[in-house]
Amino acid sequence: MKKEVLIVDDSHLTRLMVKRALEERGYAVTELATGEEALSKAKLRSKPFDLVIMDVYLSGMDGLRTLELLKQDPEYTYVPVMMLTVASAVSVVKQAIRLGAADFLCKPFTPEQLVARVEKLIGPAKSEDEPLQRFYRVVRCEINRANRGKTPLVLLLIQFSQTPSIEIAKLAEEVQKRVREIDTVLPLSEHSLVAILPLTDKKGAEVVAGKIGTWFSQIGEKEEWQFSISVYPENGADAKELLSYARSELLKATTEK
Repeated sequence: MKKEVLIVDDSHLTRLMVKRALEERGYAVTELATGEEALSKAKLRSKPFDLVIMDVYLSGMDGLRTLELLKQDPEYTYVPVMMLTVASAVSVVKQAIRLGAADFLCKPFTPEQLVARVEKLIGPAKSEDEPLQRFYRVVRCEINRANRGKTPLVLLLIQFSQTPSIEIAKLAEEVQKRVREIDTVLPLSEHSLVAILPLTDKKGAEVVAGKIGTWFSQIGEKEEWQFSISVYPENGADAKELLSYARSELLKATTEK
């Protein structure tokens, strides 16, 4: 399935350039001219866009206000938004980031610059590794929040020795119901899932792991499982490094048995 991008800009030429550049790379692109249209479209869709690209200075409701309202929708909490503007005023950039923007691109820009930024945010148009890409997006957003608020963030990686009796995606959904609303639980493979725990330290993550383990026992999950914890930024500066550290800790625990 193609990744879907929404471009919101009151300039027809900008929308056309973005649409052509991204469709040539295989993305599906929807174009709108106003913030009001963007918010309405977001509410009507059965699934969120993978990326929103939006001009700061829109006619009517401006891009920053639209961004603020869009991020109030739980469906768009972790959807990256890239803001476009003709000026790179520090105050505007700071405000956009505070409101939840993931990136900023100054006009004029080339198709190559646009595609490079888009691929950095959501990866290539088609990806065989969707669970991992979603994991990267969520952790990227949580790292930004942790940096802004100077708050802790940990990953709890859970690995089964064999495929669990409950399908991993369903298992992740059930674990999600048993953690806080601000936590995110995602499947990574047929044998593993990860819990992203903001405002939590290592000891807190160990408590969460214990509760999850108790629930596994209650539902009769027979497969042996292990967990490891990686702490931001001590064990990694980004999602890849944090996941790599957690996996290496699991491997170390396995070889030490």
